Amino acid sequence: MNESLVRTCVATADHLGDIVRLLAIQLSEHRIDLDSGRLETAVRGVLEDPARGFFMVLQVDARTVGAAYVSFIWALEHGGHSAWLEEILIDPACRECGLGTRFLQAVMTECAARGCAALDLEIDAGHERVRSLYRRHGFEELPRRRLVRRLAGPAGA
Repeated sequence: MNESLVRTCVATADHLGDIVRLLAIQLSEHRIDLDSGRLETAVRGVLEDPARGFFMVLQVDARTVGAAYVSFIWALEHGGHSAWLEEILIDPACRECGLGTRFLQAVMTECAARGCAALDLEIDAGHERVRSLYRRHGFEELPRRRLVRRLAGPAGA
């Protein structure tokens, strides 16, 4: 792959369609059932309000092959402004060629530039293959389990 054709950038509204397309793949791989309309609404909500977080895209030869979503959190355990890497995806056809490493580094650099004290993430039980990528980049495993309680609230609130 010609390295000069690989580029990462913070996403804008122009990337909306690509982000929704790629995140739909990600959510499907994680067995998360979210219709495309609600997904698009959620993506727009971040693009329209940068205080919520940001998206990054990875492009190869001007084709978007990766998307990442980082949400901002105020975490006491990290002393304040921090980030949560909620989603990061490389198009399945483009995996296993080093793009994940490059993309993760770009996301971490952007988080640091925005003053984040830490970057948290979780690994889906069915995607253990990525654990070594995160470990190589200094992520520490925590002795925790994540729980969720869905609430009946207005979408986008």
